[in-house]
Amino acid sequence: MARRGSVEDIARQRSLILYSLAVERARRGDVERARAYVRRGIEVLLRARARKPPHYRRWVCEKCYAPLVPGVTVRVRVRGTKSYVLVVKRCLLCGWIARTGADRRKKQ
Repeated sequence: MARRGSVEDIARQRSLILYSLAVERARRGDVERARAYVRRGIEVLLRARARKPPHYRRWVCEKCYAPLVPGVTVRVRVRGTKSYVLVVKRCLLCGWIARTGADRRKKQ
């Protein structure tokens, strides 16, 4: 019987391969195939009950499951003040908006 950690590791590795294939397809212009790769990667993670890796949480549209490739499927803008930075990502296919905030680091 397989150990729990090894199943999760294999699922993460396969999802990473599928994500890289999805990004490659999106850059070529085949967005539907890219979405299929992303959905399959998420299914692999769900079946293994593994947590989504950072690239799935940050660079996949939650509404249409397209891989977010800057300039191709997403527009990225940086807004902020002296103390706070806001990164705004907008999916060019469905219009979904993700806002991520971060503190600006002080220069030493």
